Amino acid sequence: MPFPAPVGGLVLPSDLAPSIVFAVLYALLLPLVAYRIFDRRSRTLLLLGTIIFSVERIVIFSLRAAQSQKVSMQLSNGLLKYMQVSFAVGFIGIANDLVNLLRCLLVNPTYGLEKWEEAPASNTKESSFQTPGPGDEDRPKERFWLRRYSDFTNLAFMAASIPGGIGGAQFKREDFADDAKADKAMNFRYASTSVGLFLMFMIQAGAIWSRRKQRRHSEKAISMILAVSLLTTVIAVYRLSIMWHRSPSLESTEPGTLNSPGAKASFYILHVLPEWIASAVLLSFNTRKTFGTGAFGDWRGADDRPKDIERREKRKAKRAAKKAEKLSEKGGDTVELVSVSRTSV
Repeated sequence: MPFPAPVGGLVLPSDLAPSIVFAVLYALLLPLVAYRIFDRRSRTLLLLGTIIFSVERIVIFSLRAAQSQKVSMQLSNGLLKYMQVSFAVGFIGIANDLVNLLRCLLVNPTYGLEKWEEAPASNTKESSFQTPGPGDEDRPKERFWLRRYSDFTNLAFMAASIPGGIGGAQFKREDFADDAKADKAMNFRYASTSVGLFLMFMIQAGAIWSRRKQRRHSEKAISMILAVSLLTTVIAVYRLSIMWHRSPSLESTEPGTLNSPGAKASFYILHVLPEWIASAVLLSFNTRKTFGTGAFGDWRGADDRPKDIERREKRKAKRAAKKAEKLSEKGGDTVELVSVSRTSV
């Protein structure tokens, strides 16, 4: 039984131009990456996966450009495994960032005024989420179950990325006639992408539920997460539609081996391009403000207990005391300078 055809096919001379184009497009995202890292007002740990992914894609498309010109690199087992693993789990990494953003999107509207200080959006200046008023009810039970929903979706991410890595690692030029490894690669790839598609549906369902059920939801955040998750859904559907193709050998160009011009064009349009657009959207907009994430998102597993609140209030009091002390010292220095200047006059 022939081995599953690698997604993206064998790297051929025709891959040179699109590989250079996408390497340049991802390189153009580097200024945005740097800005999101160093700008305090837009910095958030929740974009770490997208940032790493964007930098890694520069590497992978640079390698594909070099591969297209060297036969020895085209047949490299190491590069074959690396690219198959990367294409299998890359879009799932973006979706994992969406899960963490979804958690903030769902949790922020559940806070009432008395608990608002615990909300991620309370640590975000000019957040797209409305600050609760005196009449807005705090909903701890709803918040608890929304956090569990997010936890379950994160588990779905793990269930998708692990078999994706295992399936991609099965690719080896010498094993294309090995039926056992062929079946293993096929099963793991389908399992990974299927669970990944389920993950997208979970994200979209959560966002739509928020739009319908949560009064203080952020329409901007919901529209953004739906748009990006639809892009990653396109990738998952594309992978499921072509992974049944098999190839008698890595270098085969027979019909169905994903090495035809049409198959190559589909790969770059339906797999690679949506990845880049999704990354560009997440990095171009101030995701911290849009989703009210603060620096670390909704890191709490549960609401603060009374003793946690007491410790937080003590820390606030200490910071306020230090700030007042510094201001008084500056004020004293200013008075001293004024008195000295008057004496000299």
